[in-house]
Amino acid sequence: MGLREIEEKIRVKAAYKKKSVEIMLEELGTLLESMKELKKRVKVFEDKWGKDIKENKEFYEKMSNIREELGLPEEVGVFKWKEKPSALEKLTGKGSFYDQLGIEILEMTKELKEENGGLMALSEVVLETNKRRPGMVIAPGYIVKAVEKLADEKLIPGIKKLKSGAEIVEFFPVSMTTDGMEILSIAAKTGWTTLEQVIIKTEWNRERAKRALEALKDAGIARVDKSYSEGEKYYFPGLGGH
Repeated sequence: MGLREIEEKIRVKAAYKKKSVEIMLEELGTLLESMKELKKRVKVFEDKWGKDIKENKEFYEKMSNIREELGLPEEVGVFKWKEKPSALEKLTGKGSFYDQLGIEILEMTKELKEENGGLMALSEVVLETNKRRPGMVIAPGYIVKAVEKLADEKLIPGIKKLKSGAEIVEFFPVSMTTDGMEILSIAAKTGWTTLEQVIIKTEWNRERAKRALEALKDAGIARVDKSYSEGEKYYFPGLGGH
């Protein structure tokens, strides 16, 4: 094979490669335009049906799947990637599904503050939130994410894990000693405890146990019920004790 033939083959190969790249870029451009159009159609659809989508778990999950395939955030109504929504979005009720759910949870805890002192078991937050939405169940994971976003934005102190493994949510700042946390861990399973039970489980003296229980009562976290048959019990409404 002569030099000219080699040069010609190189030229043809380069031209072919260039043409292939041009075709690829053209097809990619068409694909991107199609994606843009699809995203526009999703936005128009959500603007029209957003309220209904957000109120129905099945619809919301389907739209989240479509959004994932299109490279959009999973939250319906959001068209730009965000690490987390702003506090303003939460306070005004605007923003993502999780922002609006967070607002509902905050309103709920304000109503319940006198009853539970601003502290609730995470499981109770899930139950109480769903109780206020008759006919529609919100998955626990969605509620947990909404609570975590409230904590991220410093709108609530946040979630704490007890020794027992149970998780509690502090919605308003509570002066909580390590003794108080220990008692909450003891009461987490049943929602109540007694002075005797605390003494047995912690091996504290009577004075220390009584002081810690009374501090929880004074903070509005515990309620005391006295009866002739069962004696004195400390109930924790935020942990499901009634």
